[in-house]
Amino acid sequence: MRETLALLIADECVATIHLISKDELDFPLHEKCLTLRADSLGHSKLLRAVAQRASSYYTAFFLRNTDFAPGYRCMERLLQCANDSGAQMVYADHYSVKGETQEPSPKIDYMEGSVRDDFDFGGLWLVRTDSLQQFVASEVSARYRYAAPYALRLFLSREGSIFHLNELLYAEVETDLRKSGEKQFDYVNPANREVQLENERACTEHLRRIGAWLAPDEIDDLPNDNDTYPVEASVIIPVRNRVRTIVDAVKSALEQQADFAYNVIVVDNHSTDGTAEAVQALVDERVVLLQPTRMDLGIGGCWDYAIRHASCGRYAVQLDSDDLYSGPDTLQRIVEAFRKQRAAMVIGSYRMVDFDLQTLPPGLIAHREWTADNGRNNALRINGLGAPRAFSTALLRKVGFPNTSYGEDYALGLAISRHFRIGRIYDELYLCRRWDGNSDAALPIDKINKNNLYKDRLRTLEIEARKEINRLRNRKVSQQDVDTFFEHQLKSWEEISTRFAELDEIRTRTLQVGDHEMVVQFNPRRIVSTGAKIDKRTLKARPCFLCDRNRPAEQTDWSIEGSYHVLVNPFPILPRHLTIPTRRHRPQLLSALLPAFGRMAWEMKDYLVFYNGARCGASAPDHAHLQAGQRGIVPIERDWKYYENNLEKIYPLNATEEADLADLGYVNANVGIYLLKEHACPAFVVRGCRTDCDYHLLRKLIDTLPCEEGQEEPDMNLLAWRQEGGPIEEDHIIFVLFPRKKHRPDCYHAEGKNQLLVSPGALDMGGLIITPREEDFERITSKAAANILKEVSLSESEMAQIVRKLHRVRDNRTNASEQSGKCLLDKEPIVSVGIMHEECVDFFLNVPYTAKGITAEGAQHVECRDGGILWNDNLYSELTFVPMEETGATFRLENVAIGKDFHWNRREAQTFPGTLHIVVDEDKLVVINHVPVEEYLVSVISSEMSATSSLELLKAHAVVSRSWLLAQMKRRIDNGGHGGGGFFSFVRKEDEFIRWYDREDHTLFDVCADDHCQRYQGITRATSPLVAEAVRATSGMVLTDGEALCDARFSKCCGGITEQYSTCWDNKDESYLQAVRDTAGEYEAPQRITSEAEAEQWIRNTPQAFCQAPSAELLSQVLNDYDRETPDFYRWRVEYSQEQLAELISRKREEDFGDIIDLVPVERGPGGHLSKLKIVGSKRTLTIGKELEIRRTLSETHLYSSAFVVDKEDVRDGIPMRFVLHGAGWGHGVGMCQIGAAVMSDQGFPYDSILLHYYRGAEITRIY
Repeated sequence: MRETLALLIADECVATIHLISKDELDFPLHEKCLTLRADSLGHSKLLRAVAQRASSYYTAFFLRNTDFAPGYRCMERLLQCANDSGAQMVYADHYSVKGETQEPSPKIDYMEGSVRDDFDFGGLWLVRTDSLQQFVASEVSARYRYAAPYALRLFLSREGSIFHLNELLYAEVETDLRKSGEKQFDYVNPANREVQLENERACTEHLRRIGAWLAPDEIDDLPNDNDTYPVEASVIIPVRNRVRTIVDAVKSALEQQADFAYNVIVVDNHSTDGTAEAVQALVDERVVLLQPTRMDLGIGGCWDYAIRHASCGRYAVQLDSDDLYSGPDTLQRIVEAFRKQRAAMVIGSYRMVDFDLQTLPPGLIAHREWTADNGRNNALRINGLGAPRAFSTALLRKVGFPNTSYGEDYALGLAISRHFRIGRIYDELYLCRRWDGNSDAALPIDKINKNNLYKDRLRTLEIEARKEINRLRNRKVSQQDVDTFFEHQLKSWEEISTRFAELDEIRTRTLQVGDHEMVVQFNPRRIVSTGAKIDKRTLKARPCFLCDRNRPAEQTDWSIEGSYHVLVNPFPILPRHLTIPTRRHRPQLLSALLPAFGRMAWEMKDYLVFYNGARCGASAPDHAHLQAGQRGIVPIERDWKYYENNLEKIYPLNATEEADLADLGYVNANVGIYLLKEHACPAFVVRGCRTDCDYHLLRKLIDTLPCEEGQEEPDMNLLAWRQEGGPIEEDHIIFVLFPRKKHRPDCYHAEGKNQLLVSPGALDMGGLIITPREEDFERITSKAAANILKEVSLSESEMAQIVRKLHRVRDNRTNASEQSGKCLLDKEPIVSVGIMHEECVDFFLNVPYTAKGITAEGAQHVECRDGGILWNDNLYSELTFVPMEETGATFRLENVAIGKDFHWNRREAQTFPGTLHIVVDEDKLVVINHVPVEEYLVSVISSEMSATSSLELLKAHAVVSRSWLLAQMKRRIDNGGHGGGGFFSFVRKEDEFIRWYDREDHTLFDVCADDHCQRYQGITRATSPLVAEAVRATSGMVLTDGEALCDARFSKCCGGITEQYSTCWDNKDESYLQAVRDTAGEYEAPQRITSEAEAEQWIRNTPQAFCQAPSAELLSQVLNDYDRETPDFYRWRVEYSQEQLAELISRKREEDFGDIIDLVPVERGPGGHLSKLKIVGSKRTLTIGKELEIRRTLSETHLYSSAFVVDKEDVRDGIPMRFVLHGAGWGHGVGMCQIGAAVMSDQGFPYDSILLHYYRGAEITRIY
């Protein structure tokens, strides 16, 4: 080592040398040298310490427990290569020193498939320091004890290239002198199990990030195998010159005891030592000797020759000519595994033995790193899959063996696992004999490199193939793509083209039912589904016609949205009739389909998308699917303008749904749940403004529907489409839901003339009655059609019960100013954050945790079972996973939903610090993270504020967010651990309707992790250093009013004067939420608006204020991109014609006001915001309030604010033809003005001045 140190110290390229040691060094160090104490060279702590100390552009690592000697210009040459190539990492060839000898140790080039954890770079790596620092700062460097260097180089490969310089630059002392045949099994040695688990975690994360990870449930069904075979199984033995072992191998196969016929196929590849003669001497009709004449066959080629021979059985089972089966039941167990696991390939376990069958290290090799969930991903990390290997011959004949003599089985295993299930047997089935004659007992370095290079290339091909699979599967739905697919399918499938052409001539009749129409269609081809038996026994016996293996060969598919196929419906009702099943067979449940349902209806704007519950369609297939077809045919959608005027709004009347979405600008006032009137049967309508912002309402509606015991969801039909907007209204989505209580009407089962063969599905419920029999088509009447739909639907009283259930709300709000007791705390509180609410949860503990006295680490799975939590086959009422170390502990939750109920809704893996708590609530698991408040705030503010925000602005937001958070926490404590309750409050009189909204509080935790409270994503995203500094600088600081925490409200722009609390919410004002003039000056009595004349003057002018004219740069600190598209929020103008305003108000208020004569201010707050407005119409006069109700009534979504005055223009006979609203500000205006605060910070105001400017009379108190 000292010689190495001397060389490095003398090297001018080397600035600093860090010596890594468990113990203190016993010799003096040069000034260039520093020491790092580390117990493991693979620990994240070590890389983190190196990254913190590194100051040069590059960092070189030598992380092996051995010595090395840099060669001539070694470091200089590595640096040149790094600079010239721009690579993230550079490695080079070296000399290997073994005792007294030194020989070259060349390396192979790194490629995308070089993801195996034993890739040999040599000991010396040169890495870009900035990339190293990015790695240790990222979530992928989460605490490793062994795999940190492996995770690092995978990270570097994602960031750029890893360059191999094939020059011998240094010498490395080789301490592991075992033969290559022994070393290659280190990865399956049980002693290395913990290392392998960490490596698997790192590799899996890498595959996810590059798009090559395959989900465990994405397994294709095996194609139907209708071929005939001479035997059930064939043992296949390729051989060349193994006269010493071939007879033992064949006898081992012939001794198998099985309940099926099998044979042994020996493929002799031109042996010259008597091997063929030895096989021929075995007199047994089960032995088939094949002797190909080709001279270019490797082991793979011999296998391929055998499986294509007429003597090959249904399953082809491997036996190498050196090896033996462990017992007489090996073949039976393999075939049983094929049958039970429906596998395309089965792999067993083997024991390493010598020629005399004595066990060799590592003994039994079971390949338990292959798991059902992650085996095919983990297979890319290792160089082997196990033995014996067996294959479905039918599939093998389609795929084919590579004609090589190394890695042919591995190549097949990867390719098969890409699509199909690989079955595993973890018991010993096979003896792998190692002896001097083995071809791979001890390989030279060039042969090792050749083999590894080949498998790396196989992995590269496989990764690219998997990335392409994922790309195709995850295509977003596009109407253009779907239309193109439809046209191609019709061209390639003549029979179906004919069936769709028949729709042009199909007979229909119109039935008048009251004021609306129904249509009867005579469609004889639909007898297949309408006449189908639907009892459980029949459904179970019937092959699923939506599964790939049972579909006609002509029926192709188009993959979309990750989990769906688009198919052309072979029995069409509508033009362009599509069936859209899940790719995998899953139960017909709407809950799993709902997110995609909305997206499809939105993106396929010319299509009607519909869903039939499992007992609410014609043939009731149990495979999850949607359908779609051309719009303009089904009466309820075709005549929607008629139905739209006959809707009764019944929801929302709950503050949670309205106020949360309104604050963010995603809720149109027309969004809601309605009763559909004037239709043949009862139905609900959910109207939304965009696809991903609405289905929470649909979920809420479905949750209130009656559900029969034993059923997983209520019976229902659902139709959806994208309704075109108009000049003042955007496009929106319509869901029409028909609750069902019966599958088929009584007339379906009647006999003779009383029978009408109608089995209503979604289209029938929407007014298009399908009759496959001509006699039914001719004689069905309007009354009969209407009665059929009513019979299978819920009654009016049952619908009324659902409406009442939707109206149930809680109203037990506690005002912050009413809280008693001092708010001073002894220490930083722990906030409980609700993260997930799911039936089952997968998570990964990155360090050791304890729960119920059990130490746990790595991958974990819990699920809700019998009212408890099932974990490791035990049932618990609750679980708390507490980290064993106080710092650095994290866990990763899979499939966390973010943006719930908003348009950005999606799922992702997220990493969190601290404690993990799991409880049961309403038959689901609630996952809660207990985390210190300050750590929580860093995550929240990093998510919600721009990285360009100034420090003082961030400090102000930190204090406001902390005040709000602690107020919610204290409110929950004061309510005995329960939330204060979501609520709205209103006053309703004949001529007055006043309503105000506030948030819903949580019961099992303090706040949720999504935007409904404050966006919290743990340490999933990189936190802003400036945010961390702002939180740290204001640690423990909150706004207080005496001894009470302030309910710190804020809005985007106050318009020049902030508003008081009671203008927007209930009539109990807070002293610190009063009207404040948004200008500089002493803290004197603020200017207040006290009359309409003052309001007119104030709003029609642009007085100077902090929030008046901020720069685009400042706006970027507080506004999202889409909010910055409209810059006129300080003073704004909205114009309506008489027709527009009358229609808008009547629609929003759901009553006819006639012509609008006047909009009369009745009551304003001192900030100019209207809290009451009188609408004077020719037929109806009504006073409405408060501010949010006013904003929603006078806009499709909501006005920027209620601080406005009105001009009436072109008045004719007392009726204005045009109304112009002149307004000020954006939002409710109460508390801090975000834009004003940004300007104040830009002008040099410190955070405390900003806060006390807006929250007058409040104090900034450090409470811990």
